[in-house]
Amino acid sequence: MSPLKLVFAAALLSAVSAGSSETTTFTGKLILPPRSLPFAFTPLTLNAGEYNATSDADGDFFFVGIKPGVYNLEVGAASHAFPTVKIKFTEGEMDSPKCNLYLYLGSGMQPVDCSSSLTLPALAQYHYFESRPPFSPFAILKNPMLLMMLFSAGMMWYMPKMMEGMDPEQRAQMEKQMAMQSDPQAMLAELWGG
Repeated sequence: MSPLKLVFAAALLSAVSAGSSETTTFTGKLILPPRSLPFAFTPLTLNAGEYNATSDADGDFFFVGIKPGVYNLEVGAASHAFPTVKIKFTEGEMDSPKCNLYLYLGSGMQPVDCSSSLTLPALAQYHYFESRPPFSPFAILKNPMLLMMLFSAGMMWYMPKMMEGMDPEQRAQMEKQMAMQSDPQAMLAELWGG
């Protein structure tokens, strides 16, 4: 190799080693409620994808090569809701990070010991679908079309009975009005007194 290439390689190596700081591996475990199906390959992220990990079938996960800084740990489980954890790694104390747990956005923080490993319990299970109500014959009565049909049928049955009990004078007047409604010219002539 030429001396120029050696100098360039040495400068590059020293720049890389000077720019790198200490890193650590962070481990944890997702805890599910009793009688839940175990899940594997649940995605976990630090700072929305700066570092990524997936859990195994037992819920264990680990992040490799984490540099000093403050990170938000989020679990992307499709079946359960998990709290968000803010983790602070300080240089010189990379093996004992400080963790604060947030149950939901805007809630107060709860300090959590995560120096050896973080245990993250599931808060709740997601329910994506509403269960269908069982069949009930009275549910048919909630249909507006059926209600209009029942009202119309009831009026067709009740109107003739109402006509039978009318006064003969009122009945004659009603029949006269009905006859005029069938002839619009006669109705207008009666209305204008002609």
